Amino acid sequence: MASSKNTQFVIAISLAVLVILVGYTGVQFLADYLKYDRYDKQDFIDPNTYQAVFLTNDQTYFGRLKNISSDYLILFDVYYVKIDEDGAGQLVKLGSIEPHEPENKMTINRDQVLFWENIKFDSSVVKKIQGMR
Repeated sequence: MASSKNTQFVIAISLAVLVILVGYTGVQFLADYLKYDRYDKQDFIDPNTYQAVFLTNDQTYFGRLKNISSDYLILFDVYYVKIDEDGAGQLVKLGSIEPHEPENKMTINRDQVLFWENIKFDSSVVKKIQGMR
């Protein structure tokens, strides 16, 4: 009789562990499926046009954005607006006036990005970039 009780106890414990594991797996699946960040950032980047990238330090860069990981983005063919003493803005290609001559590519920490936007082909920024080439 004692062995029958032990067998029932082992079966009950095994069943409880199985239910907990299945429940945990189900909750993890639902959490991953329903979470806001389930979309790949690449789904929102139009590779056929330029993007405007707005950073937390109030700087805005224009270029071709690529998502390389959840932590970093790469911006190629980079331009930004330089404000002169008179307050007029001028579009400048990255690397053309900086004394340290950086490559025309930036690796951006995702935490520093407020948002980005795809720019229309006929926008004044894209026309200006095409005119500078």
